[in-house]
Amino acid sequence: MAEHFLTKCQIELSQCLEIGGGLALESHGALTQALRERVSPEAAALFAEPLLSRGNDSAPASVAWYTDHPGEGRPLRALDEADRVRAEAALSERLRGIRAHLGDPEDGPLFGAALHLANHPDGDIWVVDGQPVILNWGMLPPGMARDPDTRGAHVAATLGRFLPLAGAPPLSAAEALARRGDAAPAGAEAAPPVSGAGPAGAVIAPDPVAPEPARRVWPGPIAWVPLLVLLLIAGGALAWLLMPGTRIFPARAPDPAIDRAEAAAAVAEINASLEQRLARLQAALDGAQCRPDGTLTMPDGRTIEGLLPPEPGNPADAPGSRAAADPRPILPPDPARVQVPSDGASAMDLTSLLELIEARTVMVVRYMADADTQPGQQVRAERGSGFFVGPDLVVTNNHVVEGAPEDRIFVTNRGLGQQYPVTVIKTAGPFGSTGRDFALLRVHGVNAPHFTLLKPDHSLKLQSVIAAGYPDDLLGDWRGGTDPVPDLAVTDGTVNAEQVLTQGTPAIVHSAPISQGNSGGPLVDMCGRVVGVNTFVRQGALRNLNFALSSDDLLAFLESAALTPATVTRPCQPQLLRPMVTPATPDTPEDAGAAAPSTGVPNFNLRSSPSE
Repeated sequence: MAEHFLTKCQIELSQCLEIGGGLALESHGALTQALRERVSPEAAALFAEPLLSRGNDSAPASVAWYTDHPGEGRPLRALDEADRVRAEAALSERLRGIRAHLGDPEDGPLFGAALHLANHPDGDIWVVDGQPVILNWGMLPPGMARDPDTRGAHVAATLGRFLPLAGAPPLSAAEALARRGDAAPAGAEAAPPVSGAGPAGAVIAPDPVAPEPARRVWPGPIAWVPLLVLLLIAGGALAWLLMPGTRIFPARAPDPAIDRAEAAAAVAEINASLEQRLARLQAALDGAQCRPDGTLTMPDGRTIEGLLPPEPGNPADAPGSRAAADPRPILPPDPARVQVPSDGASAMDLTSLLELIEARTVMVVRYMADADTQPGQQVRAERGSGFFVGPDLVVTNNHVVEGAPEDRIFVTNRGLGQQYPVTVIKTAGPFGSTGRDFALLRVHGVNAPHFTLLKPDHSLKLQSVIAAGYPDDLLGDWRGGTDPVPDLAVTDGTVNAEQVLTQGTPAIVHSAPISQGNSGGPLVDMCGRVVGVNTFVRQGALRNLNFALSSDDLLAFLESAALTPATVTRPCQPQLLRPMVTPATPDTPEDAGAAAPSTGVPNFNLRSSPSE
């Protein structure tokens, strides 16, 4: 069934032409199939699909017309001249192929019936998105006689403008066979009527003239030379392909990042962690309770973000106060409310995790000239991510800067405000041959805050993490140069697995979504420590595996460059601001005095994502 409605017309059933014991309108499927097979798909799409309602004592019969062409339909006569001319040309072209089949005793009557139009006041030919569509087909105007002469004159006045015919289209096998005997050779255009002697206004059709048989001209010997040459070339190619060893193709290069066995092991470990998380979520769903003050608590007595409920009357538990949270909550907390120490600050001088990440994560830009780039043309800007591990030192992936001239590599973020040049101090890679993918850059002219690295002596499984970077999906057509510095994109998730990859490389598999452009960006825990460097994504049929190289491996790389970054080993104990409370609005003035702030709804102050 066609999907796009055009219009609805009231009809009289006596207008409908009958074919094979039924109405032609009810043979739309057979009509379009025959046209598609014998003429063209475009010719089949000309005829709108009818939905016939035969009516009853209180409602007249009607036809709703549908088409496969999307868009708004308009009558042909309502178009401006240019659009109308184009639509009429397309209509003539698509109808032309039907003429040769009108003499077919099987399909000719159905084709002929479809060429009769009801001459509806709203128009029988519409145009949808530039495509002509025929409505009210298979019918005659009310009360019109059905003899061939009357029908022939009617068709000539309607579709005859676009498909000239000698006589009325057939409505039966007998008429089709008679037409075949009288018709001109297939493909011949109907000759226009000519004026001649006779009664005033009479029109005399010209006598048919038998076409002169075409003489067959046999090609000379020289005409066979190109074919002989092609046969020789094809034979030589076939002989070469049949020679032993010719079609031995080189083995497919293995995935440089992770092989199938490692991917399968990662999937198995992820499935186990997901099953564990599913069981925890199910337990939380079954045992969650809503306290009288509106706080939703899990079976362990904590909120969904891992906080213990506030103690009534305790100023230390007031909205906006800081409290310790579970490092493995049901859902990761809002990073804007997670509190972490600032650089060189005391335990009482804190900042939000989101602000800490934004100040320390950078976009790494390299400007690459293509082979056909002309002098003076803008070069291509390729992007990756990185992060500060010292006041002027940035870590990224080796593949982010590999192959770029050093004077064309820059770093920036909104805090820096501009692009700064770098010097590549040390690299390790490529991953496929070394198991490492790191680059250490010195940024000239900056003194930036930097991350602390985690040197874990414990498992990170199911801990909440944040991936930060500048993915291409969100940057759109950012071209570098003077374009404004884009906003940092952050995604949250949990650690699914800790795995050892090729050549003993430790890696973290996590659920925080990353994509191209995130390479080299930090994977951060809820205490603001870097636990990994986002490096690659392994795409699968059902899920993507997000891989970050472990901070353990990063520390070994930095130590090989004689750099000793700030590190910690203790497990993360997140500090989270309690949500602010919005007082409930009383339903009546009498309830105003009874409304208490503690009955309000928590306001989590969620930060809008960069894509919003």
